[in-house]
Amino acid sequence: MKGLGLRKLANNVLKTLARQIGAGLLQLVTLVLIARIYGPEGNGVYTVALIFPAMLASFLNLGISPANVYYLGAGKVSPSVAWRSSFLIFSAITVLGLFVGSFMIIVFSEQWFPGVSFPSLWVALLVFPVALLQSIISSFFQGLQNFRKFNSILLLQPFLTLLGIALLMFLGFHEITLLLCAYLLASIVTLIIARFLLQPYLSITNYPDFNRYSLTMLNYGYKAHLSNILAFVNYKSDIFLVNMFLGPAGAGIYTIAAQISERLWLLSQAVSTVLLPRLSQLSSDESKRKQLTPLLTRWVLWITCLGGIFLATVAYPLIVWVFGEEFSSAYWALVLLLPGMIAGSASRILANDIAARGRPELNMYTSFIVVVLNIVGNLLLIPLFGLLGAAIATSLAYFINFLMRLITHRYLTEVSILSNILIRRDDIMLIRSLMSSELFTTGARKEGQAYD
Repeated sequence: MKGLGLRKLANNVLKTLARQIGAGLLQLVTLVLIARIYGPEGNGVYTVALIFPAMLASFLNLGISPANVYYLGAGKVSPSVAWRSSFLIFSAITVLGLFVGSFMIIVFSEQWFPGVSFPSLWVALLVFPVALLQSIISSFFQGLQNFRKFNSILLLQPFLTLLGIALLMFLGFHEITLLLCAYLLASIVTLIIARFLLQPYLSITNYPDFNRYSLTMLNYGYKAHLSNILAFVNYKSDIFLVNMFLGPAGAGIYTIAAQISERLWLLSQAVSTVLLPRLSQLSSDESKRKQLTPLLTRWVLWITCLGGIFLATVAYPLIVWVFGEEFSSAYWALVLLLPGMIAGSASRILANDIAARGRPELNMYTSFIVVVLNIVGNLLLIPLFGLLGAAIATSLAYFINFLMRLITHRYLTEVSILSNILIRRDDIMLIRSLMSSELFTTGARKEGQAYD
């Protein structure tokens, strides 16, 4: 398996994984503070309010970020051209998003966001353009494979959020709206720093001309965009529907189960972040892609499975000790979510391979079917089984998603389905090689060094 760039890839994955663990711990501490002081209902209000800007960004981003990762990763467009096109489209999206968001707050807030106050929703709406532009800038660092800056930016925002919320609590301010203001301020500061770090790349000119990049970006982006919309609905519909059926208190408890179980995705998210630009770079070498993706998919699947078993054994005392006895009912919801989370980790790797082949629409077709099944399952099972019903429906949807991605990848590559699932004998030798000291000296090399 020489020539796959595994040492460089592994080094970038480790950097990204370390950032995600750090960000996860910061988010967990923030969640604990809010849950301890505000209880299930307050935690639910905070979570549901932040779903609002995330929903707008997911529905309206037009796939700018994944398109930039794909074209920058493949070296087909200069950062300056990509930035001009991205910012132009971002400006139009911002105007539309603020209008749509205002309309939703005025007309539908009571039906769609029960228990969340008007001021909280207005503050949350202001998060939308900031988070969207920050995501676009981050996609440049991801596409250019500068994961040091990419990870620093994504770690800064949760750190500043925790700092702001802790300060508010220390000073005795306990309004949920003020917590959202702290989140907004942290996002703005992070955005300013990210834009400053991007500036040096915008003067690079040694790229081929790319006329009409905006249209090309949108042509790729809308396919990834529709897939991302469906993925967002798939990931968040359970919390949204729990809030509708069981109220903010139920959503607050279920959020704990979802947040903890999603920690299993840290590895797959780190691998996916690094893998997409790398696979785009290998667009002219199909044999290497056919080796790289199955290798990473099966290892991510089984490592995540081991993590799921461990999490199931420690989650109950962890929830009670960290969040309090009133959140103990989150445990069985978490256990039922684990099979889907494990399957979802491997599904994410396959989705990146499919997108790197310029076929993001295939992910969209799969996601559409899975979202329908997930929403229908939640609508049927939440009234019958409460939080457990939401967990069953969501876990089943993730598992079906994995099966469909396996079939899609088999169709595109003719790589057997078992190659993406079963560990091979030579994998052990490869992992031992990667764990050698050479792996850890790789990080000291200059950015942009050629892959092994």
